[in-house]
Amino acid sequence: CVPFENWQFCKISDPPAELKILDPGYLGHLYINWTLPASLRNLNNCFVRFQLQYFDTSENRLKVVRTTEHSYSAYFNLEKDAHVRVETLISGPCVNGSDELRSMSSEAVLRAHSRGLHGSKIEDLTCVFYNGEYMDCIWTKKNTKPPHSHYHLYFWHQGMEQAQECPQYIELHRERTGCRLYWPLLLEFTEFNICVNGSAMGLPLQAAYFILQVQNQVKPAPVKALNLEPTMDGQFLLEWAPPEGRVPGHCLEFEVESVAGDTEVIFVGRPLLGRFTTVPNQCTSVCLRVRGRVHHFCADRSFWSEWSQALFLTVVCYEVTVPKNHHGRGGTVQSFSPKMSVFRVQLVQLPFLH
Repeated sequence: CVPFENWQFCKISDPPAELKILDPGYLGHLYINWTLPASLRNLNNCFVRFQLQYFDTSENRLKVVRTTEHSYSAYFNLEKDAHVRVETLISGPCVNGSDELRSMSSEAVLRAHSRGLHGSKIEDLTCVFYNGEYMDCIWTKKNTKPPHSHYHLYFWHQGMEQAQECPQYIELHRERTGCRLYWPLLLEFTEFNICVNGSAMGLPLQAAYFILQVQNQVKPAPVKALNLEPTMDGQFLLEWAPPEGRVPGHCLEFEVESVAGDTEVIFVGRPLLGRFTTVPNQCTSVCLRVRGRVHHFCADRSFWSEWSQALFLTVVCYEVTVPKNHHGRGGTVQSFSPKMSVFRVQLVQLPFLH
């Protein structure tokens, strides 16, 4: 750009200098650094900021960030080239009342990690955080994988100084198929980066990179204690205790299903209870079961738990003959007597919260 005294003739400012993309080994979490252009280092009465553009892999969209800092960090899928573009933005008295001035872009590229046997990358990775206690990550291999493939899983989050290898692999027929991570190694509400690579016949396999958030992978334990009681108004009150595990009770929602296919989603807090209404003019049996998941106030998504064991409610109909009253009326009416049969080895009634 031209010297300060001729700023009114400037159409653009100088772009950022020394733009670099640095890979610290965090499995896709990269650092982007740049410096102020030399022509702007001694300016007064100027407000300088920078506009960064890059493709956000976790959100699958182009992202634009404006900042006064000279650095930024973000997640990139290392299976693809990482492209970043940074511009200088200037406003204030030094531009003589002009609109914000924008520079040309500085651009940088970090090439993809593409080495490894062609077609050897795993096909998919599924991670489930069971009961909030441990997370199993199981990978799916392609049918064309090289023979004698040996896989490794590495993970990193912002609470770690460096990436670590899986401490406990899951094996099937002496072949690694997944990794188990217990909750002290996990961190919620931040990016959790995973890389699965390996080797076969002394040659490297293509690496696969994944990003997830641990709180979105939770699958609660199934409900184990259900109790069904008739009420005075002809309904039936179904109660259950919180499932086991580390998932907070206030983060759970439940679904109650009947054998007839009627489904009711119940948002419950304290106490944990639900209500099922039977139809009193039917002589039939009803099967009830419950499952739970983390609701949207605590996570963006969740896995449903397995269904609880079923409760079977049998409504028995019988006829009662009503004797004639002093008006000479009589006849036969239908009455209903509810009784419950529990088809399970053991039913434990746990205390409920109040």
